[in-house]
Amino acid sequence: MNQNLCILILMFLLLTEASFALGFYYQNCSVPISCGRLNISYPFYIQGKQESFCGYPGFQLSCHGDGEDAYPLLQLSGNNYTIHNIDYQRKSLLVSNSLLSGYLESTACNNDISSLHNLTLPNDQFELASNQADFFLLYNCNSSVVESCPKYKVGCFDQATNKTRSNTSVLALPRDEYPKFGSHKCGEEVVVAHARGRYENGEVGLIQKVLSRGFELNWFASDCSRCQDSGG
Repeated sequence: MNQNLCILILMFLLLTEASFALGFYYQNCSVPISCGRLNISYPFYIQGKQESFCGYPGFQLSCHGDGEDAYPLLQLSGNNYTIHNIDYQRKSLLVSNSLLSGYLESTACNNDISSLHNLTLPNDQFELASNQADFFLLYNCNSSVVESCPKYKVGCFDQATNKTRSNTSVLALPRDEYPKFGSHKCGEEVVVAHARGRYENGEVGLIQKVLSRGFELNWFASDCSRCQDSGG
């Protein structure tokens, strides 16, 4: 058999195999999978429900709950972040720290947030969206300190009467207020929390509302739109 013909046949077989492989990947990843009310597609993928090749490295999610009550979680800096919305056009996420959200929503005053960590983002994957507010969270503040700063109290207190329900609480200080206050009046733990939009000094409970809205992240990942538009 002519050597050139052998080479052509070999190239054809290799290209055919590669085409089948690409088709397999595309068929397995082209249809978005849902988690609650959100559709999950590239660059994200859900561990345990999708293969890792369906997403971009570092963009794995987990899906918690059932039906429409399910929600996706993204793990960053050792904490879980609940994803509330995904804008694939703008490449942005609306997220909230699951541990902090549970503390803010609880009325039992028994949630421990000592494992809350500062958010450190991988520079090549995510960044904080602009025009957002930063707050310094101070733990284990005694009741007298908390009562002297009612508009900075968050979590375990009665917003109707402004009475603390325990001997400890959390203060959330805006960035420009933190240097005036310092951490020596509370515990040693200081964590920076982020919030969507800007904060204007106002009434008691406003900071808690701002923190409850979560914050936005922008992501960076190789574009896959050409592949998706062409059908693989």
